[in-house]
Amino acid sequence: MKGIYFWTLAVIITLAAVFLQRNTGPSHPGKEVMEVNGSFFKASFPRSLIRPRDNASNTKLTIELSSTDNAQDRIFGAILYYRQYPGSGNYSAIVPVFATAKDKLLVNCMIPVQPTAGKISYYLQLLGKDGTTVNSQETIMRFRDYVPTPVLMLHILLIFFAFLFSNFTGIYSFADHSRINRFALVTILILFAGGFILGPMVQKYAFGVWWSGWPLGGDITDNKTLIAFLAWVIAYILNKIPFSSPRFCRWRRYFYLAAALITIVAYSIPHSTGGSEYDYQTGTIVTDQVIPREPSNTNQ
Repeated sequence: MKGIYFWTLAVIITLAAVFLQRNTGPSHPGKEVMEVNGSFFKASFPRSLIRPRDNASNTKLTIELSSTDNAQDRIFGAILYYRQYPGSGNYSAIVPVFATAKDKLLVNCMIPVQPTAGKISYYLQLLGKDGTTVNSQETIMRFRDYVPTPVLMLHILLIFFAFLFSNFTGIYSFADHSRINRFALVTILILFAGGFILGPMVQKYAFGVWWSGWPLGGDITDNKTLIAFLAWVIAYILNKIPFSSPRFCRWRRYFYLAAALITIVAYSIPHSTGGSEYDYQTGTIVTDQVIPREPSNTNQ
């Protein structure tokens, strides 16, 4: 019966972490409420864009606007301002094309394609029919290359189950059961497959590099996976090696709890923090390095 409770708690913790990652990662668009002529619009600003596979020089950026009172007719027009990030150049302006999809107003902008891992900063200026203008907050968006869906989905599934087994094994340490070593080994194997086989494949497809964590770079996503993996390997070794101290042998299963907590902390860090970024000055991709930033200015 305890096993059911342990699995239930592990699933709850895992789903909570998935929700956190989904809402903080770069694939989740930035959200903002903009007021135009007394009407409120919920705006969705993409923070990641896939580069065209046909090597086109321009690609479409779509910003979604929605309102509860269908007040799209109060918007007279819009202008998108963007520039390379980081960079010292002036903002370029683009007049978007409007389209509708169900109850949403789509602001479609054709923008220049950036190099792999290149970023732009952009903001949207809405023009009301009464002559008012409203600027959105600045959004940083990164370009990446296409990742085959099977590779990406398998990577996500393996990381999900690795985290699930990590949580269960950590909780299971309270049960004082000899089978805990089996669950720990499963955690290690799944984490290795998802983080060190499929993970580098995804990164190679998306940004052209296999590994950008320690010792090759400072990608926090790679480093947190490495830290979690090492924590589990150390905990497993300490639980498998024979020790003469009965007291240590009785308590060493809690190393799995420590490894699970380390994994929770690691996966609480937003995905792609300190990740790959194209340096426009050197023409290279860097990770977790200080590149001179220009102060944000959305007052055009």
